[in-house]
Amino acid sequence: MKLSKLLTVALVAGILSLNAQAQNAGPFLWTGYIDTIGNYVRSYSEAPVVSRFTPGVAITVTRVQLQAAYGSTIEGHPHDTKCNPVPRIRVTDGTTKYAIGIPNARESGPQPLSVHADSGPIAVRFPANANLALRVVPGETGCYASSINVNVQYSVD
Repeated sequence: MKLSKLLTVALVAGILSLNAQAQNAGPFLWTGYIDTIGNYVRSYSEAPVVSRFTPGVAITVTRVQLQAAYGSTIEGHPHDTKCNPVPRIRVTDGTTKYAIGIPNARESGPQPLSVHADSGPIAVRFPANANLALRVVPGETGCYASSINVNVQYSVD
């Protein structure tokens, strides 16, 4: 009976240890989706929130990527009307921030309106329990993009 309890305690301790190690492995992924920038661009003083995330531990954002079915373009104009500046997606806790632009739609290639952007390797640190937000930062007036998937890769500090 004692051996059985001892083995049970050892097994539980081992599982908890593995679980703790698994939670610190990485990278991890936080995602967001924007149907159309127009739904988030208003005359607010602060960029509208697309998604929120509050990590229980300190994290480092290591890469931000986006894929848009329709890249930035001036609404009501031909697709070759480029935005300047383009709208951006910002990762922020209100103090620290990182933004990536949504590129202008192209007029060549197999999917001429589809665009992507990649920050490449970055290291943007946020403290534990930071109230993180993905926000839309408007570009030129009338500039919109749509069907945008945003991936934020991060590691646990």
